[in-house]
Amino acid sequence: MMANATDFVIDDAYIHLSYVKSVRWGDGLSYNPGDWETGFSSPLWLFVLSVWPVPLAPESDPVRSVQLLGVLLHAWTAMVGAATTMELTRRRADLAHPLPLWSLTMLGGCLVAMTPTLLQGATSGMEVPLAAAVLGSWVWILVCDRPIGACILGGLAVWARPETIVFVIVFAGGLIAERLHRRTGHWQSPLCGLAGAFGALALWIAYDLVVSGYPWPNAQYIKGQGGGLLGLAYLQYEVLPWQAWVVSLSGVGLVALAVWRDVSQRRFELALLLLAMLVTWIAIATTRPLHVGTQFYESRYFAPFAAFPGIIAPFGLVVIPRWMGIALVLPWGIVSGIQDRELSVVARQLSEDTRALHTNVGHYIATTLERDAIVAVEGAGATRFFAPRSMRIIDVVGLNDGAAAHLHFDRVGKLCHFVQLRPRYLIVPLEWATSFAPAFELQAREHFDDPLYHQTLPVRPHVVTVFSIVQSRPDWAQRCGDRS
Repeated sequence: MMANATDFVIDDAYIHLSYVKSVRWGDGLSYNPGDWETGFSSPLWLFVLSVWPVPLAPESDPVRSVQLLGVLLHAWTAMVGAATTMELTRRRADLAHPLPLWSLTMLGGCLVAMTPTLLQGATSGMEVPLAAAVLGSWVWILVCDRPIGACILGGLAVWARPETIVFVIVFAGGLIAERLHRRTGHWQSPLCGLAGAFGALALWIAYDLVVSGYPWPNAQYIKGQGGGLLGLAYLQYEVLPWQAWVVSLSGVGLVALAVWRDVSQRRFELALLLLAMLVTWIAIATTRPLHVGTQFYESRYFAPFAAFPGIIAPFGLVVIPRWMGIALVLPWGIVSGIQDRELSVVARQLSEDTRALHTNVGHYIATTLERDAIVAVEGAGATRFFAPRSMRIIDVVGLNDGAAAHLHFDRVGKLCHFVQLRPRYLIVPLEWATSFAPAFELQAREHFDDPLYHQTLPVRPHVVTVFSIVQSRPDWAQRCGDRS
């Protein structure tokens, strides 16, 4: 996948890098220099990128450097998957019931490494491989019963992706309940994991309150409403079909056998891992707007949790004959290989979308527009990353503009906000122009065409247009002045 993807698969990867550039150059966690914003959904990814040797000069290409980091993190995820399998095997083996330690360990690591959506996320430029690596490490440390490590990694997992708080609550909470009920002790580690996760969340909320006056990042006020049955449809049609263990059916059998064996022996770690993954997926699907046909842009929320069936399944092999185990593992491996190949093609197509409609636009405004211009954009990643620091970029979606985010459902108020900022240019998908035409007199200046746009299905042509803003329409200027 790394060789096929010529750019990041979505423009949002450049948003994190824009904040990284501000951090490196002494402007703090700001989008435009000096305007601290809560526009990032993974503070840990931002901090990791800040110390990773990503080239940030205007003429540089950061793609390969970030992809390399993602590949290394994916390798670590596979390693901790194998380590978790090994530790769980050790805890289940005894002289009366020996288990093939190294065989199960290697199989667990390989199944995690082959997980299609994790491989896709590894070279995406987004925080998927970091979230998977940290969450996998947290599970490993928790299984090894290390309270301090569980506390630290529980907090880092939340900073990697906020949705991991659901997984932490279910898995750690289940372990605490089970161990207190059986009076076996060893409940300190899951309790510390919970404490670390909630502590990290509290610090993140405190930061957001200080910066914006609101407890959540900007994205929550734009994407945090919706889901429900439509979200479950997205889970059904866009997430589950890319889980090789589900599609192969044999993987479902192995996971079911493993959980059944564990529960019958009054052990619950494997059942809790599966439950935590499924509950987290359902929570994501039902609490945010998702759209069937939208590919990686929305499916990435589910990807960091996809490794755990690969850890669970090896334990299903110990209750069946060896030949049957091979017959069940083989379809899973074949489906993984097919899906890995298909997602490699998808990654290349999505990266071509990003280059055509975002990276090329970023280079255009950097080389063509005035260096002190105020530019309102829909794609707020590459435009900010490649534009001169003296140029102000306005995110019309609101992900990097707190005022716009909190006016997201107030069309008039949001347009007035942009009128008062007095942008000189507007860069949006062509069909968006009608939304801004009532307030601005627009003149098309340049078009960026993508004849095969794959971010949403079915594939269709997509055009991003650079408009010069001749003026704000007088009636709207007066209207907005009255509102202020």
